[in-house]
Amino acid sequence: MTELRRVRRIWTRLAGIYDLRVRLFLRWRRPAVDALRLRPGDTVLDLACGTGLNLPYIMEEIGSKGRVVGVDCTRAMLVRARRRAARRDWRNVALLEGDAARLPLADGSSDAVICSYAMAIIPDYRLAMAEAVRVLKPGGRLVLLEGKRGSSLWARAVTPLVSLAGRFGAVDLDRRAWEELPGLLQDVSRTDYAGGIVYIAVGTKAARSGGPAPNLASTKGAVAP
Repeated sequence: MTELRRVRRIWTRLAGIYDLRVRLFLRWRRPAVDALRLRPGDTVLDLACGTGLNLPYIMEEIGSKGRVVGVDCTRAMLVRARRRAARRDWRNVALLEGDAARLPLADGSSDAVICSYAMAIIPDYRLAMAEAVRVLKPGGRLVLLEGKRGSSLWARAVTPLVSLAGRFGAVDLDRRAWEELPGLLQDVSRTDYAGGIVYIAVGTKAARSGGPAPNLASTKGAVAP
C-alpha cells in the first residue's frame, strides 16, 4: 500500500468524527484566513480542505463574486465539505478529489492558498508546497496553519499526548514545513500559538522574476503583518 493510499484509508475512517476531533484547534482558522489578506472576488485554493472548516471564514472575505477551490485526497471528507457548502448555498465553491502533490490546477490560478493541519499528514509535503506555490499568482500569499512540537514548558508536557493521538491519523509533528517556505516565497514569517503547538506561517510569491528573499521571522501571539 502506498503512503497516499494509507492516508486516504485512515481519513476515510475518521471523516465522520473529524470536526469533533479537531474542535480544540478550530480557533486558529480565522487568524489563518485573515493572514491571506483576501479581497472580494478573490479565488482561493483550500489545500487538503477536509470537511470544509475553512469555508465560512473564506466566504466571509471573498463574497459571492469570489471562488473557492477545495482539494482533498479523501472522498469521505469531501462529502462532508459538499454538505457544508450546500447548507449555506455556496455555489462558488468547487470541491475536487486529488493529490496535493499533483494538483489538477493551472499555474497562477489562485489569488491565495491556505493549508490547515495537513502538511504534517501529506506524504510528499515538500512537493505539495511547491505545487501550492505553482498555482499561486505572483503577489499572492500562502498560509500554513499547522501543528508541531511545543516549546513552552506546559506544551512540552502535553505534546507527547498530542503526538500519540496524531499517530492514529498519520500525523507527523516532527515535520518542519515552515522551513521550506524561505526557498519558495518572499517575506516569510511564522507566528506560534498555544506554547508552540500551533503555528501560522505566511509567505508571498514574488511579483516579478527573480528568486525569493529568505526572511523567516518567528513571533508569538499574533499573525505577522
